[in-house]
Amino acid sequence: MIRTIHNDWAFVVAAANLIVGGWGVYMWRKQKTAPKQFWYALGFAWATIYVQGILGLAIYNKYKPPLKHTFYGFLFVVITLAIFPLRSEERPRTRVAVFGWATLFIGIVAIRAIVSGHGA
Repeated sequence: MIRTIHNDWAFVVAAANLIVGGWGVYMWRKQKTAPKQFWYALGFAWATIYVQGILGLAIYNKYKPPLKHTFYGFLFVVITLAIFPLRSEERPRTRVAVFGWATLFIGIVAIRAIVSGHGA
């Protein structure tokens, strides 16, 4: 059951991070200020990563996924932890660029993580 939830939740992770990341990059390109809704959506998108990680850890020993699949999960956590301190960046355009591009990257790599974990 947890494996099924983990497999299905992966699509939520990918979609949320692609949408929010794309939104952030769009605002950066158009030189728009990110509204509060963007930051709430970013928090949700990143929270999906941590939920997915907890689910993955719960089934790790039973299913032994490929190393690259596990690497992607850790990579997402490292990226969010590395970028999070930049929330206090004083230049709004730089802040939205960093968070937007990082989140878009996570969404793209999440698709690769889905493919690498298929059948694991």
